[in-house]
Amino acid sequence: MKQTVMRGLFFVSTGVALGLLSSACKRAGTEGPVVAQVGSEKITIDNLRGRLREAPAAYQQYVASPDGRRQFLNLLIREKVLLSESKGLGITKDPAYQKAVEKFKADADRRLKEYEETLQIESALRRLRAKELAATDADVEKYYTDHLADYQKPIEISASHILLSSEADAQTALNRLKAGDTFEQVAKEMSKDPATAVHGGKLAPFRHGMLVPEFENAAAALRNGQISGIVKTQFGFHIIKKIGEKQLPARSAAEVKEEIRAMLERDKFNQWVAAKQATLGVKVDEQTMAQLSAEESPKP
Repeated sequence: MKQTVMRGLFFVSTGVALGLLSSACKRAGTEGPVVAQVGSEKITIDNLRGRLREAPAAYQQYVASPDGRRQFLNLLIREKVLLSESKGLGITKDPAYQKAVEKFKADADRRLKEYEETLQIESALRRLRAKELAATDADVEKYYTDHLADYQKPIEISASHILLSSEADAQTALNRLKAGDTFEQVAKEMSKDPATAVHGGKLAPFRHGMLVPEFENAAAALRNGQISGIVKTQFGFHIIKKIGEKQLPARSAAEVKEEIRAMLERDKFNQWVAAKQATLGVKVDEQTMAQLSAEESPKP
């Protein structure tokens, strides 16, 4: 009993703040019988139900009880009292209040636009994958047959890389390697791939079809321990160091069917995007982009 009372008191003590914050959100419907009235303000059963659903997960069990619902109703009544008082104080005319509301509206508009665009993108992808970008079973079988050696005698390659955003930076990194700096040191200091830079550029072992073709082909052509020249891919400019390779067991068509399908559909998508970019026209202002690199990171 003591625990329940304490929990209730805690809910009341923090409830006003929670309620005031959530009141900025879209309310549930205001139809139905009136549960309580504070001056001219009414709290309907639908309003109460909606606000109960919005209560934090930690309180859902508590507000499901009669005591919890009554406690929550008291919270809403307190809100109405404070709202009534705010009118008398002229809060809505306060510049700080108006500025906060305008900022909230701008943020809400931005989030809505982002949600709409995300939903449009996801819907477009689903339709494209169902038609233009789909890889058929025949496509998969043909690829397996055309690349039989890659699956009957698959090779797993271990390699490290240094990723740079420009060819000039890649040449600088390559010059450092030729001058005697270790690959690991240059990767840690220059690579734009944060996931591998901290490990001296080391990648997870990969097989054919796991990475972009330009990278895979360049890595496969190297001898163990050899460092490549500059390799350009859609991600930037790479310098690759081959660490080693090993033979893996043969893989049947059934085993790799979905892996091949995913790879073919990825390639189709990349080709489709490239074609659309050529049609639509894409312009990047490199000077403006360079400003991002020049800006200091926000201080904590």
